[in-house]
Amino acid sequence: MSAADGRDIGACADGDCQILVSEPVTVRFEGPSGAAATLKVTKVGPNEVAYTVKSGHGQSKGSARGPGQGCITVLRSNGSGNSCGGLGDGARPSAQPGAVVIQAATGEVGTTILDIVSD
Repeated sequence: MSAADGRDIGACADGDCQILVSEPVTVRFEGPSGAAATLKVTKVGPNEVAYTVKSGHGQSKGSARGPGQGCITVLRSNGSGNSCGGLGDGARPSAQPGAVVIQAATGEVGTTILDIVSD
């Protein structure tokens, strides 16, 4: 399992990165409309991930267990949406206009690939 930005959490500051995490971390990045956003990974284990995202006055939580599972959270300036389950081929999510898309995918060896994609 490898990520484009390795384990460099700082690469996410602009709202566009792909990092590998193996323990709970806090990632600060630019959310929709330039608002500050925080992604707090609270659990990482073999085929397991859990996190909380805060942006503006909104908060979203996601968690997934099992091979090929994960969550996608879409942050917009007026709220967020969350979906967890099978990620198919696990490809990087596509950018959406006016939004920041976060994907957390489970990994077999206790690592998680985090993708943050801005438009």
